[in-house]
Amino acid sequence: MKGDEFKIILEDINEKFDTLIEGQNLINEKLDRHIEENKEEFKDVKREILLIKGDVFHLKGDVSNLKKDVSDVKRDVSDLKRDVSDIRKDLNEHRENTELHVGKRKRKAS
Repeated sequence: MKGDEFKIILEDINEKFDTLIEGQNLINEKLDRHIEENKEEFKDVKREILLIKGDVFHLKGDVSNLKKDVSDVKRDVSDLKRDVSDIRKDLNEHRENTELHVGKRKRKAS
């Protein structure tokens, strides 16, 4: 009878080992699925990061161009102010000369 009891205990231990092995295999399969999903998500994130880096690169170029344009506009406005100032000066001188000539003529005429 001892042999039969030992045989039953061994069968029970074998069943428990089979259950443990089956559980371990299920865990391994789940981990493998998660690893594959994470690889795909990582690829997607990496692709998005590369797109964002490209957008940032283009934005930096646009900002650089805008700074240059603003600098050019400031220079143009400065030139325009100088030109307006010169024209104003010329007009004032012309007006003064014209008034002097008109005033001299009036004196002579009176």
